[in-house]
Amino acid sequence: MHLILLFKGYIDMKIGQISHVFPPHIGGIGNYVYRLKQSFENKDNEVTVYTTNYDISNFNNNEKNVIYCKTNFAFVRNPFSFELLKKLKQNHEDIYHLHGYEFLPSLFASIILKNKPKVLTQHGAEIECNDPKIYLLNKIYHPFAQYILENMDMIIALGKKDRDFLLKAFNLSPDKITIIPNGIDINKFKSNKDNNTNFNKKYNLKENSFKVLFVSRLIKTKNAHRLISAVANYIKSKDIEVLIIGPGSVEYIKELRAISDKRIHIIGEISFDELVSAYNISNLFVQLGEWSEGMPTTILEAMACGLPILTTSCGSISDVITDGENGLFIDTPIDEKILVEKIKYFMGNDIKKMSEANKIKVNREFNWDIIADKIYYIYKQILENK
Repeated sequence: MHLILLFKGYIDMKIGQISHVFPPHIGGIGNYVYRLKQSFENKDNEVTVYTTNYDISNFNNNEKNVIYCKTNFAFVRNPFSFELLKKLKQNHEDIYHLHGYEFLPSLFASIILKNKPKVLTQHGAEIECNDPKIYLLNKIYHPFAQYILENMDMIIALGKKDRDFLLKAFNLSPDKITIIPNGIDINKFKSNKDNNTNFNKKYNLKENSFKVLFVSRLIKTKNAHRLISAVANYIKSKDIEVLIIGPGSVEYIKELRAISDKRIHIIGEISFDELVSAYNISNLFVQLGEWSEGMPTTILEAMACGLPILTTSCGSISDVITDGENGLFIDTPIDEKILVEKIKYFMGNDIKKMSEANKIKVNREFNWDIIADKIYYIYKQILENK
């Protein structure tokens, strides 16, 4: 029976969300936790987020019940915080929701909160990476991941591919893993003509060019440099523009600018309203992450705005995109000439069917209100069975 049909309403709960990052840090996991917090607070529950100040500087903490703990050190973008350990030992919530077994806050929370009801969302399960260091670290960490997963009351996978991997890699009971995809608030992505016009003017974009949009943290494994190099070196048309949006290090952005031409616009970090405009003025969304992508929120946001998708098939993306139906896949590692061929396909073909298919699919399957209700029902079910 569908979970939502069983849902009988919200009850007051004290919920702890444990995440290695949280806004203003930019990234999919932090935004996912933020949306959960908002949804459950709107139903009169008390939600406390335990997180770190990793990669955050000079911000005002105006968000109620968010505990930013000092990061003592970080290894491979994985923060460790003594303060977070102390805060978790003072726990008082009814149930805890962890995010990603690969992150140290999840490991220590699973130990400290051993006898507490716990749920974990795995934001991308299989690490599909050719880096031997990452492969070795993954092997070393496997027993710790096993411990975390075995101590959860329920594990949420974002898609079938992730669920299948978890079952096989960790020999878990099928009853312990459920699939609940990522989701978005569709109403926030409606097009606004004046905002779109202002966005074009501000960033000196052509009105009728074919716009390729790339939205991500600007780090090597997301492959913004591959997209820029492919267009700059192999597509001669003056009617294409590439928009690169997201935060990144000064060094990497400098590298991107060095290989760009006038058709490449490295915009960097922008406001949410401007991001909505970027989606709505673009013609194609490109996602080139190589490993552990989960189900990227940016893909769902682009789909809600009617963009076809060109993406790798990492994580649970294949649960969202069907090759040739609402987008195209590209293999990793990224071959720039193949990338160019696929971009040219979108430039030279009618993509209205793909656009409409994406709008319909997001509305039916990835509406955030439905997603939040399903997760809350899991909390309720676990607490009733304790």
